[in-house]
Amino acid sequence: MPIHNYHTAIVTGAANGIGAASVRMLCTAGLNVLSIDKDVDALSKLKDETGCQIMVMDLQKTDQIYERLESYQCDVLINNAGLAHDLSAGFLGATPSQVDEMLTVNVSAAVHVIRALLPSMITRKSGHIIEMGSVASLYALGLPVYSATKGAIHSLSRALRIELNGTKIRHTEICPGRTSTSFFQSAFPDKKARSSFVDQIRNLDPEDIAAAINFALSAPLHVNVSTIELTPVDQAPGARVISK
Repeated sequence: MPIHNYHTAIVTGAANGIGAASVRMLCTAGLNVLSIDKDVDALSKLKDETGCQIMVMDLQKTDQIYERLESYQCDVLINNAGLAHDLSAGFLGATPSQVDEMLTVNVSAAVHVIRALLPSMITRKSGHIIEMGSVASLYALGLPVYSATKGAIHSLSRALRIELNGTKIRHTEICPGRTSTSFFQSAFPDKKARSSFVDQIRNLDPEDIAAAINFALSAPLHVNVSTIELTPVDQAPGARVISK
């Protein structure tokens, strides 16, 4: 039996990492899943593995989002697509086009995907939206552009829950800490810098995030799990401890 008799789900940024783990979780739970990404090869492998449907799309093309998604009726949306460019380079280190890509994929695309799919949820008075946030939206981690994009998702999630009040649509923001995914390839293109950052601690696995999503989806329908923050046991984001 699918989770709460939900039958259909859409996952963006589905080809790898948290997105792919979420697709596997939803397919195992019995949902029909549409996986969206621009990585054709990885999507094809995911389809062969899970039986999901796939849609190759560049989420920076806003017109395509509406043209291709407005006709879908989905019970669950996992708004997972996101990226970061060279976090070790600092605020001025990324190129203007890299900054634009982070803003477009992490924020604009997320907003437009919701707007394309939300009307049918409102009509049916049913649905669950999962936003992929980050601990970078909750704490000052020194990643200005990336943190700004995830801060926008955090504000969107809180405000949208107010607007959706009374529609029976649930909305959950997932805020993971360090997670072992291909995210770090673009976030730290320098191999030495990446290794120095990623190998410091035992990171979360994508399946840990998918399990948190499953928890939120599986809560009784009168319960909205608003925000889940999860980090590796050795990561404690926030201010430095003051030496005594």
